[in-house]
Amino acid sequence: MSRKQWLVATIVLMLSFTTVLAACGGKNENAGNKPSASAPPAGSEAAPEVKPTLKGLRNYMQEDYNTYPVNQYVEEKTGYKVKNDMLPQEKPSDKLNLIMASGTDYDFIDAMNKQDFFNFAQNGALTDLTPLIEQFGPNIKQAISQESLAGATVDGKIYGIPTLNVSYVSSGLLIRTDWLEKVGKEMPTTLDEFMDVLKAFKEKDPGGNGKNNIPFTMDSSGLIDNIMGAFGIYGHWNEIDGKIENVSSHPELKNYTVFIRSLYEQGLLDKEFATNKSATSAEKFTSGRAGVLWTRWSSIPGYDEALKKNVPDAAYQFIPPMKGPNGLSGFTIVGGFNKITFVPKSSKHAEDVVKMINALLEPEVFKGLFIGEEGVDYKVENGNYIPIEPSFANTRGQASNFVIGMDEANFVTYWQARLQKNKPMFDNFQIVNNIPKEQTHQDPLAFSPFLPKYSASSAKLGTTVNDYLIKMIVDGVTDDGIASLQKAWNSAGGEEVVQEINAWYVNK
Repeated sequence: MSRKQWLVATIVLMLSFTTVLAACGGKNENAGNKPSASAPPAGSEAAPEVKPTLKGLRNYMQEDYNTYPVNQYVEEKTGYKVKNDMLPQEKPSDKLNLIMASGTDYDFIDAMNKQDFFNFAQNGALTDLTPLIEQFGPNIKQAISQESLAGATVDGKIYGIPTLNVSYVSSGLLIRTDWLEKVGKEMPTTLDEFMDVLKAFKEKDPGGNGKNNIPFTMDSSGLIDNIMGAFGIYGHWNEIDGKIENVSSHPELKNYTVFIRSLYEQGLLDKEFATNKSATSAEKFTSGRAGVLWTRWSSIPGYDEALKKNVPDAAYQFIPPMKGPNGLSGFTIVGGFNKITFVPKSSKHAEDVVKMINALLEPEVFKGLFIGEEGVDYKVENGNYIPIEPSFANTRGQASNFVIGMDEANFVTYWQARLQKNKPMFDNFQIVNNIPKEQTHQDPLAFSPFLPKYSASSAKLGTTVNDYLIKMIVDGVTDDGIASLQKAWNSAGGEEVVQEINAWYVNK
């Protein structure tokens, strides 16, 4: 008898046996001896677990998440396919809030603004991950500290997986050093020297663009790193005399704004800065039209590639800390969390998301995700992790966007390789980060817990400050203008927020 004939006969016999049993009906004293209907036939293997495809919403990146090599690595190591969408580069928080308000079918979402995360949790829009982490997340609990998990906890419930950030200076003023040479100027060390350099850029045409030269360009922001540090301002929140104060009431805000206004009046600051998007200002710099760009060091690889195509002889670097009229200087240090990944309450796959994240935080899996394969993507020399190019750039250059939670004990060591993947980026990172400690100032709210009033109002308060500063830079700075900013800020809930923040700060 052939195998096929034997199989058919066996199935027929089993069906006949089942029919006889069904026909007997009633009680059967021997019923307990028959096999369970759900038990697999002897000698067979259990069917493999069918894992759902998960849908994620990620932060913006230039490449396609779904075709990037790390996405395949995630599937190989966890068994989960992930279909990724991403937020826009401009105003991602606005888009995320719209998505959450209109309903979402995403299984997990990366919140880059922790106050967005807190708002969603407070509004009951997120899944409580506490029991799932307890049951399915041993690697999560091992990799992520209790202090970090506390930063994603609201009312005793863990609503997200926090991804810890390295504390560093993130942005500064990128200047064309070949332009400096052409106009006979040194790297500026004070605000007065900076203004003098910009005037030379305007008058001496180092870019060969005639009247189309733009001495200094940036996107629509009112607070500029390095320049604001020269006035003792270090971001939206500052410690002044033992209390946390918003920049809207900083005693040097008017002097700072007057300085930026003077750049604008003299045609040294891009006349279109108020409407520039980040991509617009970047294009003006990389096309060879602008001499200074306010930007993040993490964006330098893209700028470097574009400059090499457009202006092959271009040279550039970040300006070190410049001193202001009172001798102050410095940069804001970013820290806290890079993002918090949450599971919307509407997701049907919360357990699977936690299982996937847990698999990614197994130490060797995390290492492979973050920096790739030793000998192929990186090498280790004297304890330093060094990228092997072009493999690292091609396969792990964007890997940090796929990280959900950090192996907090080891990621800073691995981060060395990520930082050195592009030499111009690494060199400029060092310029703004290898500075005296007294010139670095940590954001005082980097590790703040859930503060309900601050969470509800932070976005509106930040927009209020930015809008009023831009208006004064364009239209003029007056005492009435500063007073109007402070009044609008308080009307948006600022006064109550300051009280709430300081109640936490003095007792932390």
